[in-house]
Amino acid sequence: MANERHTDARGWEIDFSTRQSVHPYTRYSPFRAATSTTVSTLFTVSRGETATNWVTNPRVEAADVTMFTATGSAISRDTGQASLGTASLLVNPANSDADEGVYWDSPLIPFNINPQHLTVQVEHRGASASGAVTLELMDSSGTVLATSGTDSLATSWRRLTAQYTVAGSTAAAAYRLSITTTAQHNINFYVDKIMFEVREDTTAVSTYIDGDNGINYEWTGTANASTSIKKPGLALIKGIFLKNESGTAADIVYVAFDTIATSTTGIPILGGGTLDTNWPLGFTNKITVIAAQNTPTVSGVVWGTHYA
Repeated sequence: MANERHTDARGWEIDFSTRQSVHPYTRYSPFRAATSTTVSTLFTVSRGETATNWVTNPRVEAADVTMFTATGSAISRDTGQASLGTASLLVNPANSDADEGVYWDSPLIPFNINPQHLTVQVEHRGASASGAVTLELMDSSGTVLATSGTDSLATSWRRLTAQYTVAGSTAAAAYRLSITTTAQHNINFYVDKIMFEVREDTTAVSTYIDGDNGINYEWTGTANASTSIKKPGLALIKGIFLKNESGTAADIVYVAFDTIATSTTGIPILGGGTLDTNWPLGFTNKITVIAAQNTPTVSGVVWGTHYA
């Protein structure tokens, strides 16, 4: 890339349209943090990757587990173990053959002229550290399309993933997420954080999501009984409310936007004071803070939008 010139200044900042300027604030990020005489980043803009999870009871918090189908086993909701939340799916293999476990069938994935990338993932743990399981991605008839490979059961949670690309212009079809015993055994195992995602890009396996993961995560319907989404994060800082919680006026905190806070670049907020912007901002990078002395705590919220 060629070195920047002063004539490139028009591209260094965004000139917002009227529509962008009056767009309601759609994102927020609360904070409470101790500052110090070393500069720190209070907030970093990050739109992040969007994601979806098609499994309707992914952390097995809901009592209804009929979306999961036992194969050569008995399955039930169990509160004795959980990787996330309070429950998981307990799988009791029949010990008659390999491939005993549980599966989940997706809705039809519509026709698309472009390739569609399927990702499945689960976490598992054993009732004891013996035996092994395999996560597989299949078509609706049970033909294996992709696999995690075998993984030994352990008395701690382990994550498995598998991916498969549906070629462009493939007819609409359903697919299956399956986790079963690799070889015949009778070791009970638990399954949690179950995810099935369809993407049109080749982004690496998304981190597990559901509607209870935090800000910007939502259930599309009833909690723990619907699909879930991860929306884009805060990509443009439009406002901030910040309170310096110190009771000492000299415990000044300097606040800076898109640059490193110092006593000369930062906005000074005396102990007990607040910063509350009353006109939309337009910063696209970060907020940094530094204290003049001691370690005063600041708290508040960053307001913004999902576009930049």
